[in-house]
Amino acid sequence: MKKVLILSLLVLLSGCTKTVEQKYMCVVTLQTELSDGRVPVSITVDPTLPGNQFYNLNTGMNYNLPTLVNNTGLMEVQKGVYMVAFDGDALFSDGRHATVRFTQWGTPSTAINLMEDSQVITLKLIVVK
Repeated sequence: MKKVLILSLLVLLSGCTKTVEQKYMCVVTLQTELSDGRVPVSITVDPTLPGNQFYNLNTGMNYNLPTLVNNTGLMEVQKGVYMVAFDGDALFSDGRHATVRFTQWGTPSTAINLMEDSQVITLKLIVVK
């Protein structure tokens, strides 16, 4: 009888533990800085151009970058190690356009770790033309 009571108590106690929920996704806030100090109204990245990538080295998945409005964009990606490189079209408030480039994390050896539930990353862009 004592063994049945102890066993029943152990079963009840094991059911009271909290399950740990693992989050596999990272919400990434992209912030941009232009080398010449200008602030674009928007930056659009064409995902079909070769070399434009937000590429997860762990899964092989390439994410499309969002349109960045007022130097900020938001995206949700699976946690992992990412190569990030792109050319984008920046539109300024005076109507002018410029091509901007980001290459800081463009190779496996310079890739960025996105392992938190949310992260803010700064993309330091150069103006190409």
